[in-house]
Amino acid sequence: MSSAYGIILVVLMFVSGIVWLFDSLTAGKTRKQALAKLYEQLQNPSQEAINAVSLDPIHVDYAKSFFPILFFIVILRSFLWEPFQIPSASMKPTLTEGDFILVNKFDYGLRLPITSEKIIEIGLPERGDVAVFKAPDTGEDYIKRVVGLPGDTVIYTSQKELYIKPFCASEIARSDCPNRIHVSKKRVPGPGYIDLNPSTGKTLLNIEYVETLGNSVHGILNNPRRPHYTKEGTFDDAVFKVPANKYFVMGDNRDNSTDSRFWETTHFVPEENLVGHAVSIWMHFEFGFVNQDILGFPIGWIPTGVDIDRVGAIK
Repeated sequence: MSSAYGIILVVLMFVSGIVWLFDSLTAGKTRKQALAKLYEQLQNPSQEAINAVSLDPIHVDYAKSFFPILFFIVILRSFLWEPFQIPSASMKPTLTEGDFILVNKFDYGLRLPITSEKIIEIGLPERGDVAVFKAPDTGEDYIKRVVGLPGDTVIYTSQKELYIKPFCASEIARSDCPNRIHVSKKRVPGPGYIDLNPSTGKTLLNIEYVETLGNSVHGILNNPRRPHYTKEGTFDDAVFKVPANKYFVMGDNRDNSTDSRFWETTHFVPEENLVGHAVSIWMHFEFGFVNQDILGFPIGWIPTGVDIDRVGAIK
């Protein structure tokens, strides 16, 4: 939906700009000449007379009004910041349904609108970043945490422990290569994290941990009743060697996330699929109408409350 919205904005911007430019080069010149002639004939013409010779047609007036606004929005969304809404539970407890987030578009390089072709190299994802990208299987906008960088080996064990062997260049002696890292996690005290599904009203009790991945310290969830399994359906350790210019990503809700572990065509996000770096939550709406409708029309999308406490930086 975000891609379609971006295309619509760009098309509207170009249409309004072309209408404005074409009028300026044709009928707009005629109106200016008529207005100048009017002032030559009358020293103090009435407003009605001025409007009669110089008033823009309604479609030109709309084009002049909307083009600057659309131009500003397209530049903002394409190169600086873009808002997204979190639609699923795959990033709980970091992000949850109802969160509206801001995505930094320039952290990973400036890209052209629509084509997403990178034109200026600025930076690349770091381990632990929360990134928005085009899913390799569907092309839809996904949000996950970057776990494996190009060249890394990622191991996710049957006991739900995460290990990373960082990339080591071929010219470096094996003895000088970094050792395999056990990504540490500590259980959060208490009975656990209650995961509420706002669409069904059902709850699920998870174990919550605090994980340290790169420079990021964040929460993750594990469902103790669900064993880890691989895409092939086995319960063995899963090992992933990340190719060059690609990334391995996982949701923080480890047992409720369709991510690099399970995609059909590839386990990895190509660098060109990156959209941006999710940096903050700017609003959170509660949607309290669960499975309700009025006269046959669903109203679950209508906000029933605001949670200001969730506003802030994304860890």
